[in-house]
Amino acid sequence: MAQGPPGEAARVAVAQMVRSGPLEIKPQTIDKYGRTVAEVFVAGRNVNLELVRSGYAFVYWKYLSQCDQAAYLGAETWAQQYGQGIWRYGTERPWEFRQRRREGR
Repeated sequence: MAQGPPGEAARVAVAQMVRSGPLEIKPQTIDKYGRTVAEVFVAGRNVNLELVRSGYAFVYWKYLSQCDQAAYLGAETWAQQYGQGIWRYGTERPWEFRQRRREGR
């Protein structure tokens, strides 16, 4: 959300997707902050993958090995090539944005 309009657009996209039916959560691991890293499904649709494909999420490489790597990387490449969602803004990846802010750049 700290990245401005792209973050708000992504928030709206997530809210719309998860309202379309019951959620199924497939936990993958726990991150260093104790949060569950998971794939989320609604009515059989992979919400994570749909968000990447529509340009409202980035592939988080750190946890990619536990998912369908080819599907996620292909979806992100397609979204970037066609300027979908956040790619219209030239947005930097959230972890790069946070690192830059911590360093005061």
